[in-house]
Amino acid sequence: MIRQTPKSAEIRILGPRQSGKTTYLATLAYFPHQKQVKQLYAGMEITPVGEDAERLGRMAEDIIMQGNKLAGNFKINIDYLPFYFFRIKIPSIKGMPPIEIELNTRDYPGEIFHEIPLPHKQSEVEPYIDDLFTANAWMVMLTDWEPGRDKTLYKPAFKKLCDEIFKKEKINPEIKNLRIAVVMSKCERGELWPCRLDPEEDLFKVRLPETYDFLKTKLSPQRLKFFACSSFGVLSDRIDDFDPRPNRYIPDDGSISEYHAFLRMPEQWQPYGLIAPIYWLSTGRILHDHRL
Repeated sequence: MIRQTPKSAEIRILGPRQSGKTTYLATLAYFPHQKQVKQLYAGMEITPVGEDAERLGRMAEDIIMQGNKLAGNFKINIDYLPFYFFRIKIPSIKGMPPIEIELNTRDYPGEIFHEIPLPHKQSEVEPYIDDLFTANAWMVMLTDWEPGRDKTLYKPAFKKLCDEIFKKEKINPEIKNLRIAVVMSKCERGELWPCRLDPEEDLFKVRLPETYDFLKTKLSPQRLKFFACSSFGVLSDRIDDFDPRPNRYIPDDGSISEYHAFLRMPEQWQPYGLIAPIYWLSTGRILHDHRL
């Protein structure tokens, strides 16, 4: 059997504070090792490679099971932000061929997303914007849909990013191949879970209309896709044992809401939608398995 050449994806993950970026990466590092996950996703392998990813893999259990977090990395020189390298093997799914993805990623501090559209912060965010364009794909994680966020945070940030895309395309034609996955995280929440199957229509178009309309006007379908994901999932979505409550516990210890959330019932852990954005960013194809 001829071994396929691995797809390479250089991805930057950005989004506002508390959008679940670190928990998402920790879930990637940890979830294939769980017995019930191996049963659900037979043949899938995700291997952290290198010092940063292996460190994240060692900490992942504490993050997922106890709500611990990595130390904040805001205001440090971008050169010191960690890179996380993962080797992802996806078996044949619904007639699609097996594939191996070599994922190299780094996530930005949430403050950067807040400051991207602010003129007086441009000298501080410029190194991050420059770094964005060294990657061939972006994953933007959002989690809040208050009207104020839609109008005053998300749309201005995307407007600045689109301005940079169009400006840099004139100098470097390869930027035309840039793909952007916009992801609604923490979709285990009861009001979001039923909408996860068509996130573009049922989440972004409905809950973030200004941001959605702007992105659809500015970016082509070949460049832009919408996704939903959950690092925790629900307790059960089986027909014979349906329990749609979020499988996460938020401690009542005075900490920021959801910042230290962890799994309520580890033995029933079923994360949702983790691979689909990576798969599309890497291949340009949609992965037709809603669980992934």
